[in-house]
Amino acid sequence: MTGRWMLGVGLLALGLACGGGGAIGARTEGGAEATSAYPGTEEGARQLLLDVRTGDAVALTRALKPTSADYAAYFDAASAEKAEAAYEALWSDPKAVISADPENTELKLSSATTEELLAQGEAASAFPGGYREAAAHLQPGLTVYRWKYTKPGEDLGMAYDGLVYLNGHWAWFPKPWKVLR
Repeated sequence: MTGRWMLGVGLLALGLACGGGGAIGARTEGGAEATSAYPGTEEGARQLLLDVRTGDAVALTRALKPTSADYAAYFDAASAEKAEAAYEALWSDPKAVISADPENTELKLSSATTEELLAQGEAASAFPGGYREAAAHLQPGLTVYRWKYTKPGEDLGMAYDGLVYLNGHWAWFPKPWKVLR
């Protein structure tokens, strides 16, 4: 067996151990991307985010770290490199983990395409105001997800944004307006 094959099997086993049914955005040796076990649909996003809340949040969050190709697929050419450099602080912080209090068992999920964010239509109203300025720097044709983990029946909770399916896997770009300043 080759080392690359063994590494791929190891990444799949890690993804299974993390509760997601497979690797998400996992990288194989040499930087090639593994296909996500979570489909690039709203249901795929929902299952991923539920697994993050109930599984190994550290490992699942780390698996969402974008590659250079992901930055180029999410941001326009003028912004991708700047965004990647700015996000490095987030990804180098061991405390940067998607989490929720145990009593926050409800997941509230919203989505908008990059075109809807740019037009500031109804779908964009669920997103933080910073997306008004960031939308002009995002690639067209992508769907961005925002979510909250709340107590059942409540609207307030721990809120996150910037989950995107691209290049065959999920990646996380929280608060993109902050890295574009």
